Amino acid sequence: MAYRLVVQATVYWVGPGLGVMGGGLAPSLPNAPAGGAQSIEFDNQQGGYMAPTFTSTDITNLLALMSTDLSAQMNAQITRIQNFSTGTG
Repeated sequence: MAYRLVVQATVYWVGPGLGVMGGGLAPSLPNAPAGGAQSIEFDNQQGGYMAPTFTSTDITNLLALMSTDLSAQMNAQITRIQNFSTGTG
């Protein structure tokens, strides 16, 4: 048996007047963009991140795997995400 970490991250474009300063709040999960905001979703690598035990070291290692994976995915989509602000993402 093993422990598996499965994650999902969503990046939203929160335009002027939609964020906290505009009286709005960040959308609640699951995936409900505020005011039709553009969004992109990232999921963990297939199978998630596995550890045979669940110690503090395992947690640190699982989170490091998650960070590396999601960073690579987001960096691969950086231009698309930056273009959300112009509506061309």
